[in-house]
Amino acid sequence: MNPADILKSSIFKKFIAYIIGTLVVSVGATKVGFPPLFVVIFDVYIFACFLFYIIIDLPSMKKQTGLRTAINMVFTFVLFSAIYTGVTAFLPQFDPAFEIEQIRKPPIKLSSLAGPEIIKAGEDVYNKNKCANCHKFKGRGTSMRGPSFDLWQIGLNDGKFLEENIIEPRKDTARGFEDAKSKTAMPIYFGEEISEDEMSALLAYLATGWSADNMPLIGKEDAGPMTPWNKDPEMMELGKQTYEGNLYAGLNCSVCHGKDGIPLMQGARDLRDPNAESKRPGREGQKLKDWTDADWFESIAKGLPHTPMMAWLDLYPPRAIWLSVIYAQQFSKGK
Repeated sequence: MNPADILKSSIFKKFIAYIIGTLVVSVGATKVGFPPLFVVIFDVYIFACFLFYIIIDLPSMKKQTGLRTAINMVFTFVLFSAIYTGVTAFLPQFDPAFEIEQIRKPPIKLSSLAGPEIIKAGEDVYNKNKCANCHKFKGRGTSMRGPSFDLWQIGLNDGKFLEENIIEPRKDTARGFEDAKSKTAMPIYFGEEISEDEMSALLAYLATGWSADNMPLIGKEDAGPMTPWNKDPEMMELGKQTYEGNLYAGLNCSVCHGKDGIPLMQGARDLRDPNAESKRPGREGQKLKDWTDADWFESIAKGLPHTPMMAWLDLYPPRAIWLSVIYAQQFSKGK
């Protein structure tokens, strides 16, 4: 068969239609927020349809009778069963035993748990309610339809705020998820499905989701650059309130460092000087302008031995430390 005949053939046209259909469905499903796993499943179904239309266009078989007909029927059945089983084996499998085990698990009782056990119980609640279908946490799941708990650092939020958003997800919309599909993606029945003890365990698990190494981000991971806290006006305003002692009782950076970064206490760092050198063990001489976000967090969280700079993370949540960081940083940048 010459190239011209190939281009005119029915099989070639169906192949082109298959390629176009796969691209359209893949891009469309991704745009509307389906997780990558679902996109793969859709593509598999399109391939199955392509094979079906190829088969029905094959030349008719000669009429058969007797034992030969029975043998061909059995062979065809076995062949297509093998193809179906082989293809579906690569798709995610539903494990009835696992689901039954989840259903039969006794209710969580916090009175019988302590420390790490509560966090593990919270992880079980997280998995049982399929939270990973819409949220990425601990490197697992997807963030196409809900915030990435890793990048947002979900553990920086207090438990009351998280519980309200779990029970009443339509009350407020996360930044970057204002589209209609995302707004309605979070189920509204968790308030009835999750018991009080299960909710407490879940919140304990979510509280572990924060980092001292990376600046928290806001926005949708797959929709373009996300906004770090120190670039967001709303978070900077909260940072200002924290720095000046208006958000957390007893936490007031301006008492020593001044509201304008001009130190008021002897020995306090001049936050306006980008060339001020660090006195922290292991970072001696490092200039303020070269500090990473993690360096800033460590300085406020752990304090500085033998100086008035105390370890503030011993008394306040990590959210308070990050809010202090983002506002304190702006003085050395001339803002």
